[in-house]
Amino acid sequence: MEGAVAPLRINHASTDPRFQNHPGLSLYGIESYLAVPLVRRDGSTFGTLCTLDPEPKNLSDDLFTIFELLAQLIAYELEADEEQQERAARLRALEDVVAIASHDLRQPLTILQGRAELLVRKAQRNAPPSAIVIDAQTIMQQALRAVRLSELLLDIAQAETGTLQLDRNVIDLPTLVEQVLEEVRVLAPQHTLTFEGPSQLFVSVDERRLGQVLRNLIENAAKYTPADRGPVVVTLKNAPEPAEPVELSVVDAGGGVPENELQRIFDRHYRSRSTANIRGTGLGLFIARRIIEAHGGKIWAERAATGGLKVTLRLPRE
Repeated sequence: MEGAVAPLRINHASTDPRFQNHPGLSLYGIESYLAVPLVRRDGSTFGTLCTLDPEPKNLSDDLFTIFELLAQLIAYELEADEEQQERAARLRALEDVVAIASHDLRQPLTILQGRAELLVRKAQRNAPPSAIVIDAQTIMQQALRAVRLSELLLDIAQAETGTLQLDRNVIDLPTLVEQVLEEVRVLAPQHTLTFEGPSQLFVSVDERRLGQVLRNLIENAAKYTPADRGPVVVTLKNAPEPAEPVELSVVDAGGGVPENELQRIFDRHYRSRSTANIRGTGLGLFIARRIIEAHGGKIWAERAATGGLKVTLRLPRE
């Protein structure tokens, strides 16, 4: 409904020359009536707040003012609800775009990754490591990172829409940790990355997504730790009983995060002021929290004894 609508106040319709012959009087038996338009901030009208009575009423100026204030409050709440629905619709549209883009991106990148792996194997069979092997390994690593980025985008979209589904299987967690450490060592050869924990510990998890969480935590730890400051240490506590959850911590030797920001670093797009000069999106820890919570676990951060950051995740065994 567009355009201005004037308020209307009728105390006694049958004696009011404006309405005494109105068909609504005999049809509905209305004697008193008060109506105030519901107006948006841009001046457009999208409804009317009204009250009516079959008896004459003295609708005073004070009552009229209260009714106008009530109409303004209702208009504000209705407009706020409309804006919320519009924001939700825009978010859903953005998530659809992200989901489609990540899905479409994954296929050519997977093909590129496979061809690079084939090239590496052929070159290694025919000759000792050479420039072509190094180039192929670089292509393979970057293709793999791009594939994982597309998977991350899809996971974010699914987490936001509540459609994140886990593909659980029983795996040996120390083996997964060692695999991730080897991958990160290729990308950060100047850092010392160590693992402390049992040689075997079986858990039921989504291996790809948990690997993604570990990779993010270890890469972050390496990124925020100067190479000469100390090692990045991954510690896995032994949980001998199946009912006991497992705890895994990643500790860096960087500058740490202020105490009042420790829980906020898991919020979407949040970047600590202490790391503002280091490139990042603020999405890694956000999706890590969503994945760990989807497993029924918990993730948190605290100041490490080294002065850096210690991030710990707790997961049920089954």
